[in-house]
Amino acid sequence: MANTSAQEPAEDAGRPRILLVDDIAANLVAMKTLLRNVDAEVIAVQSGNEALSLALDMQFALILLDVQMPEMDGFEVAEYLRDNPFSAETPIVFLTASNSDEMSQIRGYRSGAIDYVQKPVNEQILLSKVSILLELYQNKNRLVQALREVHRQRQILQATFDAVGDGVIATDRENRVSWMNPAARRLTGWDAESAYGTGLGRVFPLVSTEGEPMDLFGPAPPEDAPDQPQAMLRTRSGGVLPVTRSASVVRDTDGEAMGGVIVFQDASQAHARHLALIGKAETDPLTGLLNRAGFNRRLHLLLAERRADLALLFGDLDLFKPVNDLYGHAAGDAVLREIAQRLSGCVRADDVVARWAGDEFAILMSCDHRADADVMAERLIEAVRQPIPLGEGGRMASVGISLGVSMASEAGWDHAELLASADRLLYASKARRDASAGR
Repeated sequence: MANTSAQEPAEDAGRPRILLVDDIAANLVAMKTLLRNVDAEVIAVQSGNEALSLALDMQFALILLDVQMPEMDGFEVAEYLRDNPFSAETPIVFLTASNSDEMSQIRGYRSGAIDYVQKPVNEQILLSKVSILLELYQNKNRLVQALREVHRQRQILQATFDAVGDGVIATDRENRVSWMNPAARRLTGWDAESAYGTGLGRVFPLVSTEGEPMDLFGPAPPEDAPDQPQAMLRTRSGGVLPVTRSASVVRDTDGEAMGGVIVFQDASQAHARHLALIGKAETDPLTGLLNRAGFNRRLHLLLAERRADLALLFGDLDLFKPVNDLYGHAAGDAVLREIAQRLSGCVRADDVVARWAGDEFAILMSCDHRADADVMAERLIEAVRQPIPLGEGGRMASVGISLGVSMASEAGWDHAELLASADRLLYASKARRDASAGR
């Protein structure tokens, strides 16, 4: 836990923060004593995971990071911080008792550190470095404030942002695109001639990971919101790209809105890292397939893209319960793993296979005609019905699978209706099978 309460509001909203990371409590006390007269809020934590968690919610002027820590060392923490868009530019100074190792120093610089301080810490050296970095941080903030007051944004943006990797879009009073830098054209897929004069909503449409439209200039979620939605940019070609972005209204000298500026970045790697950090695992541990959460996320994305019609094949194993009853749950797990391999072996590389729950599986495939999905269903049924060996002794298990096939176009491209339709068709298929067996 943090040695100071990161939950309490700072007395001065403009006061910079320093994050101090060391697994030894005594070292944290000593460092905080050395920094007691520094005009900054010092927040101390004892693990890399705590540091990463705080970096998702707070902006720090400087991070003083111990190299040698259990579970996650300073190098790993620095790499994660560099992948987080909110901390990617925060200066990191390593604290180490073994900085004579040149290879370790090189590794530190490659992982994102800008300097080293040797333990035991020399007070004058530490305070000098901290003072310089805080001054740079404050100068940077003053520069940002000054840029917001500049009214000739179009000329400045043209000169400043042409060469940067961030996408920058300027709009006029009518919220039409008036200028885009090269990165914005690359990320959105729009060329300048087509984009200029086009509404921002067409050039820069944002959706959530579930495909719901997002308001670019709407009110920002609170900083302490537990799970803010990830913004996805729908590109001109129909793909989606995770992005981070900020938007500002540009006003003239009378305070009247004269346009806006949007700055955005490709957040693909940071989004993937974020999912891992907050524990949203999407893999079924038994079969190695996607689980329900992972499948639903992929389904939402594909429904939002609408590149081609989608077929959902929802399956439930037949005669699986007797396997558990006769041979035990270990045998049942072996059967589920084998079924997962067989289903994966039948589909194409771009198709999606998931274990939905228990003995239920879901397959998602792009296809132009229902007949293609029906052919795939027959292939899956034939693969599943083959006997499954249960280890030594020659024991064999025989199961089947019933499938319900629904098409996205027939379900109105609605996520809930597509799943409900497949479920209805699945149980209709099982009912027909049971009725046939009873005759």
